[in-house]
Amino acid sequence: MRVVISTERPEQWHDLPSDVEAAFCGYGSSDVDAVMDPATVVLVTDALPTITDRCAGLRWVQLLSAGANQMQGHPLAQRDLLLANAAGISADYMAEHVVAQVLSHAKSLRTFDRLQRQHNWPNRVAMARPGLRGTRALIIGYGGVGRETARLLNALGMTVDAVTADGERRPYHGYVPYTGMGDPEARIPERMFRTADLLAALPMADVVVLALPLTPDTRHVIGAAALKQMRPSAILVNVARGGLIDTQSLLAALDAGRFAAAYLDVFEPEPLPPDSPLWDHPLVSVTPHMAGVIANDESRYRDLFLQNLARFRAGEPLINQIDRRRFLAPT
Repeated sequence: MRVVISTERPEQWHDLPSDVEAAFCGYGSSDVDAVMDPATVVLVTDALPTITDRCAGLRWVQLLSAGANQMQGHPLAQRDLLLANAAGISADYMAEHVVAQVLSHAKSLRTFDRLQRQHNWPNRVAMARPGLRGTRALIIGYGGVGRETARLLNALGMTVDAVTADGERRPYHGYVPYTGMGDPEARIPERMFRTADLLAALPMADVVVLALPLTPDTRHVIGAAALKQMRPSAILVNVARGGLIDTQSLLAALDAGRFAAAYLDVFEPEPLPPDSPLWDHPLVSVTPHMAGVIANDESRYRDLFLQNLARFRAGEPLINQIDRRRFLAPT
């Protein structure tokens, strides 16, 4: 079985089954194009090929990203093949990033950084901030990242609500890096909301976290109408996809004082252009789409691939399997 794997660390993809013929390439679409051929059965990648006539034998695309929006309108979405993503693979890293931003805001750490540079010893009582206990988080999207974020915020004393497409509590069947993380049975949220009821849920939240995939239905789910419903003291944290937020509406809402701050790890477009007003806005914190980056270790990706390879050979549903028809171009 010929498998193409996008990686710069092929030595970490050891112990593959003896009948797997692995071809390694870089992370870009041109790198994938260079090694694809009609004998390739499985493609493990983030970037998709552009020369699809070399994909005649392809039966399964295993994405290395938590999302799958790169399939939107791609010719491979027209093919009868299996598609799975890597949702949950870095859920712990992303949840820690969310919590770090929440704590940084709650404790005014950016202000203390500025005061340190000014050699300014402030009035400690005046600078004291309330704790997180008793405040409320709204997590929009309740997959691996959302559930681990809920567990950590709940441990800090926050009440958690969640938003899913249908508002139902469902067991989690995605990839889990280790036992004991997340909220497998969706028991943590006090309330579950449907996406259709988002506007009713937002006014109750002190922290709003975006952890849902980008699809045609979720693009700009946080737009002018949603931002009008946020508390003036609330913060917005996005570790999912930039296209979930209407950036112009976000800037207008911040300038109007409709909510307190935005902590953004993802943007539309990326990389964030040098002239974007987000860079210098005093109420925006920018990080370069790195919340889920796992440094120098691809063991989780290899583990997910091997688990799914066994399922693929047995004709069983893949972990994180996605209906590729969701990404067909509109007709």
